[in-house]
Amino acid sequence: MQRGVYSAGSAMINAQSALDIIAQNLANASTTAYKRDGIAFNESLTRTMANYSGNGRILGTLGSAPGVQVRFTDNSAGPINATGRPLDVALRGEGAFAVQTPTGTQYTRDGSFTLDRQQRLVSSDGYPVLDGRGRPIGPLTGEVEIDENANVIANGQTVATLAVFTGNFSKTGGNLCACPNPQVVRDPRVSTRSLEGSNVQAVDEMIAMIKTQRVFEMAQRSAIGQDEITQRLIQTLNSR
Repeated sequence: MQRGVYSAGSAMINAQSALDIIAQNLANASTTAYKRDGIAFNESLTRTMANYSGNGRILGTLGSAPGVQVRFTDNSAGPINATGRPLDVALRGEGAFAVQTPTGTQYTRDGSFTLDRQQRLVSSDGYPVLDGRGRPIGPLTGEVEIDENANVIANGQTVATLAVFTGNFSKTGGNLCACPNPQVVRDPRVSTRSLEGSNVQAVDEMIAMIKTQRVFEMAQRSAIGQDEITQRLIQTLNSR
């Protein structure tokens, strides 16, 4: 009895973890350059099965419940959508732009850049965008645009090149990532006047949500059933 309740409870916890991630993905389905998260499971509480009440030949193993194996990020590219704005850029291929935040350099694929009051190139969060030497780009004067080689051009002159890095990125929130081992992309290529969309497929996430909700409900019914059986057993024993 206890094993069945424990397995149902584990399944409910794991289903809730999956639902939380799916909800986060759906909430960011229209976020620029957002990368969907996923969760993988393996079998936990594996028991060895043997005949003659467990004293004979081993027959195999039986998993009692799924356990969380790893949470991961799908880094596949999202669709590139034209915007017509001269400071919007979308990376073609791997990598991320470097920006200066209060906690140090972080990385983002969100190329919806603008100019701040100091005429510096900044991200959508207002963080200065860095060049290949790790310096903020600006102040910039005149007509400013970015070309397909990630060069920042002001008044027809190249004044800087966007810093693009690859590495083991990990999300820190706000569409930003940390990277312990950034490696410079020597010849970055971007699509100009465009932005990368989210790689979340809303229909797929909705289907996954429905399936996961069903798993949660089945586990919940199983736990309730096990509880009712236990109560009847206790009542029967007490009546003797």
